[in-house]
Amino acid sequence: MGIAPLAGLLSKTTLNGNFRGFMNLSNLIFKNNPDLKFKEISSYAKVYPDFVKIIKYNRPVVVLTCKEEAKNIKDSKDEKDYLEKSINRTKTRISDYVLCNNFTHFVTFTFDQKNSKVKTEENRHDLRKMSKLLIGWINNEQKNHIFKHGHKFKYLIVPERHKNGAWHFHAIFENYKNEIEDFYSPKNKYLTVDEIRSKNKKPKNQRGFLPRYTLGRSEIAPIKDKTKMSSYIKKYITKELITEKFKKRYWCSKNLKSPEVIENIVESSTIIPKKYIFKKYDYHKVYIIPKDSDYFRFLNFSNKIDHTLKRRKFSHIVKSSLL
Repeated sequence: MGIAPLAGLLSKTTLNGNFRGFMNLSNLIFKNNPDLKFKEISSYAKVYPDFVKIIKYNRPVVVLTCKEEAKNIKDSKDEKDYLEKSINRTKTRISDYVLCNNFTHFVTFTFDQKNSKVKTEENRHDLRKMSKLLIGWINNEQKNHIFKHGHKFKYLIVPERHKNGAWHFHAIFENYKNEIEDFYSPKNKYLTVDEIRSKNKKPKNQRGFLPRYTLGRSEIAPIKDKTKMSSYIKKYITKELITEKFKKRYWCSKNLKSPEVIENIVESSTIIPKKYIFKKYDYHKVYIIPKDSDYFRFLNFSNKIDHTLKRRKFSHIVKSSLL
């Protein structure tokens, strides 16, 4: 898929500023319209549980279905520019998952070289091997969780590399009901002397560990602000991770919610109150519209959000009934 301004010219600066948003949007548009050759886009909205993000272009653009053109665009970019866009795309997906779900706990997993499954210090430096061990533990934990509580928990996991080259993982959990022990409990064999000394300085009942995780050290704490958590967990998506030969950048459960995307929510000429501006760019502006705001109610009244979603669902039902 390629992207160009309305006149059909391919603007390098436009691509640099908007390529990630355009590609995500074009994928959604053409998924249900495979025969569509192009589509004019003035804006699009991403609907989150508490707010709507509107990306409004200063002038309409056209999304094209030319895969070869997209390949040439990608090939013509220098490595630094391509990596930056790849990092941004991954961060956007992670942020969307965090904001659309109700994650309750932040978890850190490390690996002990003395563990019979980890085996060596060298293995701790191998992302593929360590991720395989962790995901294996997650899968077993899901089975145990279903047996004990009747449902799966949601998760999102990202890797981080220590300065010494060893890998560990950060995760966020939702609806996790299995055992959580006090971090300072004698049962925690990875508790250090410094941590014991600092125990009284930490808030009570805020820090724990997972006794069922035996591959190494674990630490778990409640999430107080999911917006801050979204920013925090994205920082682990780095250039080093994107260039790793093992291409997996994050792992997540299949039952995570994503934002609904609505194209052409407003026209390019539409004036949105300045108080909702979140960021300004050369070719577009980003607005954050709280769902309890007057402007959101206006959008609803104008049949731009709720009715669009209903029409989409109705259209899907009709098409399914005809099959």
